[in-house]
Amino acid sequence: MLEVEKPDLGHRRHAIQIVAQLPETQADALLILQAAKDLVMTFLAADQREADREPPGFAECVVLTLVPAALALASAASTVSADLSL
Repeated sequence: MLEVEKPDLGHRRHAIQIVAQLPETQADALLILQAAKDLVMTFLAADQREADREPPGFAECVVLTLVPAALALASAASTVSADLSL
């Protein structure tokens, strides 16, 4: 299980906002909080596993090279002039 730090004031403020939306009965509120905890542990744990993965190796990467506009235009102009010389 994840190691959780001590909640600060920001965490407490978020908790108050969440609790304010819960039903008045303690049993229903606890069931909703348990369901929310299950969702967090399931979906955010998957995101955490993705973040913990090592970056892909060099063989899996794509290298892009940007061509300066002047070179691209010069190359296009020479192709057009070669076609016109026929």
